[in-house]
Amino acid sequence: MKIITIGDLHGSPVWKNIQPGDWDHMIFIGDYVDSADYTDKEIRQNLKEIIDLKKMYPGKVILLWGNHDLSYLYRGHEPHNTSGFRKKVLPAYFSLYTANRNLFQAAFGINKYLWTHAGVVQKWFNDYITGEVIPSDQGLADTFNRLFDAYYQPLFHIGKLRNGQHEEGGIFWAHKYETEDDPLMGYHQIVGHTRTRTGVLVSNHYGADTSLTWVDCLETETEFFKLGL
Repeated sequence: MKIITIGDLHGSPVWKNIQPGDWDHMIFIGDYVDSADYTDKEIRQNLKEIIDLKKMYPGKVILLWGNHDLSYLYRGHEPHNTSGFRKKVLPAYFSLYTANRNLFQAAFGINKYLWTHAGVVQKWFNDYITGEVIPSDQGLADTFNRLFDAYYQPLFHIGKLRNGQHEEGGIFWAHKYETEDDPLMGYHQIVGHTRTRTGVLVSNHYGADTSLTWVDCLETETEFFKLGL
């Protein structure tokens, strides 16, 4: 199985360099909007084309929610405020995300590989998720997607490193330092959200069954994370 992960785009069209036929899965890590480098029109058109790609390849293309996307889905209300929020485009983005809400998801998983926008911190997981797992969940990604549909508040927690009120951030807000210091053990996580300036960054010193890969690098270097399973 060949998988390619596209980091936080923020309006960038670099994903168009990827040939869908070359991959079993194309996973977009979220944050399709908000940028100082692209106009509102360019960002909106880019998002529409990504949504069209998902409709063309519904099983191949995975669209994850990012915190910037959720700020428009939830109309900028707390706890979804983000830097770069553009109030003037709220009606257009809200309409676009709402009309296509079923095409996006909170998490994606294959075996012990887990994709979320910002990552899972072990302590946060212990405190808020372990008690919410039910037997019918088909893996941890299924748990997160079910809890997202139920608007389970801890998913949206913002940790102190992001100037929030909680000890650790949830899967849309966790800071790199939080996941790096206390990663979810037994999983290989692929995340965005915290920008890296030297391309895709992999940290696998936790043990053979645990690693973190950060892919939010597209504003500084065009690199996609490629994985063969």
